[in-house]
Amino acid sequence: MKRQREIFGLSLLYWGLWLAILILWMGRFVTSFLSIYLVSALHINEGVVGTVVSMYGFGSIVGCLFGGTLSDRFGRQPMIVIGEIGAAAALLVVSVLVHPIGLGAALFVYGAFASLPSPAIAAYIADVVPVQRQQRAYVLQSWAINFGYAIGPIAANQLVKVSYSLMFYVEAAVMIGVTALLVAFFREVKHLGIAVPVAVAHSARTAVPDDDNAAGARGDGSGQALSHDSNGSAISLASTTTSIGPGESTTPPTGSSNTVSDEPAAQKPSPSSPSMRESWRRVLTDVPFLAFSVLMFGYFLVYFQSTSGLPIAMTNLGLGLGDYSVLLTINGFMLCALQIPAMKIFARMGNSRVLVAGLAVTVIGYAVQIVADSWAGFALAVVLWTLGELGTFPIATTTVAAMAPSSARGTYQGVYNVLWSLSIALAPMIGGWVISDFGGRVLWIACTLVLIAVTCGLRVTKASRDRAMARNVREQVAE
Repeated sequence: MKRQREIFGLSLLYWGLWLAILILWMGRFVTSFLSIYLVSALHINEGVVGTVVSMYGFGSIVGCLFGGTLSDRFGRQPMIVIGEIGAAAALLVVSVLVHPIGLGAALFVYGAFASLPSPAIAAYIADVVPVQRQQRAYVLQSWAINFGYAIGPIAANQLVKVSYSLMFYVEAAVMIGVTALLVAFFREVKHLGIAVPVAVAHSARTAVPDDDNAAGARGDGSGQALSHDSNGSAISLASTTTSIGPGESTTPPTGSSNTVSDEPAAQKPSPSSPSMRESWRRVLTDVPFLAFSVLMFGYFLVYFQSTSGLPIAMTNLGLGLGDYSVLLTINGFMLCALQIPAMKIFARMGNSRVLVAGLAVTVIGYAVQIVADSWAGFALAVVLWTLGELGTFPIATTTVAAMAPSSARGTYQGVYNVLWSLSIALAPMIGGWVISDFGGRVLWIACTLVLIAVTCGLRVTKASRDRAMARNVREQVAE
């Protein structure tokens, strides 16, 4: 076993993947401009555009269904590499097609490959990051995505001035390049013999607390019973580490488990891993998890109007591609600037409170969007629902990780990502249909009502999620 160095409390096993995510999202911009490309460059009818774009989402459903479960059985790394290579190839095919049917089929394949790595990445992070630091890891992952999302539209706007095809070629090249880097990284990890802490904690420091303000399985994102030091920081249950980040200990906490696998857990499944059927049975009978996922599905349907309904609504009001690009950049840079400072606040509040507060602010943002009829009005709305977004995606992913048993992390993340993908498929169809028949204002009214319902639902189901996470802690400790 080799002692692992840490940067800001997270091992190099995490940071290698984090860097790949950052680069990928700096070059991932086709989906954001897909609707405008189909309308402006290929002159496809708005109603048809919604259906064509939705095929990407339907393909994503297939990728998530298989990606999560297969990563539990055959490892995280193969799913990540296969997904990126396949997505790059499919994207090149999309770039040369002009007929809606062919485009829809190619986008379906692209969506399937592009989403294959998503549950594997989320499960990989849960594998290599101690439970009490997973909220930090997912927030930083979200930061990388948002930074790339902020840079991407700027680059894409310059590329489309030359050629829309160039936008496809650049994204495909980024995918291939990052995949090569990931293959080298995973080989180096194996060559150096860097160990990954086992997914299941072998001991607990304290009983699972019931207090909302205590750490542990009460919904703060850790899903484990933790002790605290004199500064209120969570004490690690993971293996020995050597820290080089500020304020991190260079010795393991008293009583912590030092058991590690001979190679990264993401490399191959344990011989005692449950079958796919057992993993799916566990997921589909976990009512609190399913309730949480369905509520977040409602939020996703609204969220993806930002890349499907919003550009069409702005175009109908006479606003151009440049105006929309600036809004995407504002969204991305706000998330980058505020997400890391918000981590300490989120850690004190707990997952459920952060989610409810974030959705409440998002409601206000979409209410403003109802009356927006200029770029300034849309900009104010984007600022508001961006503030709400700070407390939704990384916290929701952390919640899923806390609710998932270690043996079925990929499957849980896969099911959660299926609903994400389904919303990618349905959002353009719903948004395009509503705008075409009733106008943008009716769409924003409907989005506001859905968000109100989701906010209330998350508040009502908080107790069941907390009990589910506490039960998961007890099961892991019993193992």
